[in-house]
Amino acid sequence: MPQFGKLLLRFLNPREPQDKSKVFQTIQKHLKLPLTGLREVGSGYNAFTEFESDVEKLLTRKATSTLASIGLEARLPPKIRAQRSVVCQQINSWIGGKSVDELKQEITHRNPHLEVREIIKFGQYTHVFKIEFATINMASHALQHGILCEHVTIAPSQIQQEKFIDILICFNCYKMEQHATKDCPTPNLTVCSECTGNHTYKNCTSSIKKCLNCQGDHRTMAMSCPTRKTIIKNKTKLLEEKPKEKQEQTYAKALEKTIRQEEKQAERAKNTAEIMSERLSCLDHYLRCPCR
Repeated sequence: MPQFGKLLLRFLNPREPQDKSKVFQTIQKHLKLPLTGLREVGSGYNAFTEFESDVEKLLTRKATSTLASIGLEARLPPKIRAQRSVVCQQINSWIGGKSVDELKQEITHRNPHLEVREIIKFGQYTHVFKIEFATINMASHALQHGILCEHVTIAPSQIQQEKFIDILICFNCYKMEQHATKDCPTPNLTVCSECTGNHTYKNCTSSIKKCLNCQGDHRTMAMSCPTRKTIIKNKTKLLEEKPKEKQEQTYAKALEKTIRQEEKQAERAKNTAEIMSERLSCLDHYLRCPCR
């Protein structure tokens, strides 16, 4: 069943929020995309589309320009970012050793049908890097057909879709995996996700970053946060264990079903044998009867 789409449209200037009717009208007129709803949140609007696939239409360059004209910007959802991204592994060091800019230029040049938004390298490792494409379809094409780089094909077997692990975050107190924003036990709390001060992140002027969850020197929402990484690691482990657990449960159920069927067959065979024995006994009695 198709899922509806949701995308956060942030105010470029929170002091000058746009009227809902103008947002509906602009998106319909210029992007040919009728929204199914707009819900106001602290930093902008949550825009809803009929289908999840429609969300990408609000993330194109044309959409970015159109939204900016009415004081809005689309925030790329983490799920779509993951769907647009692939991880390339077992790469030759003379390819993986190139700079991010060199790799981006080379892949774009050799694969004109692919638009590379960003390349992310993992420390000093030269055998692996991540590519974020402009669309989900481009990532799917790379997964199916591979990528040409420096006259060498990075085969589909070397490419994996980036995994997306959804984390429950309260955007009021910024606690993770505890409760949703609407269920926050401290709804009147005002706290900054940038520096932990008693103001919102929109009004933050501090150059010093501090995390509300691990107290580290980074933004609370930073992907590098150790608390976030631990949650992702634990949830990934659980997701990897589920198929095995399901397989074991399926096997157990199949075995139980087989045993029940065999027991029923044995019971039917026993009943049949008893009936036949009884009939043979009656026939024998009939044949031996002196009154015949």
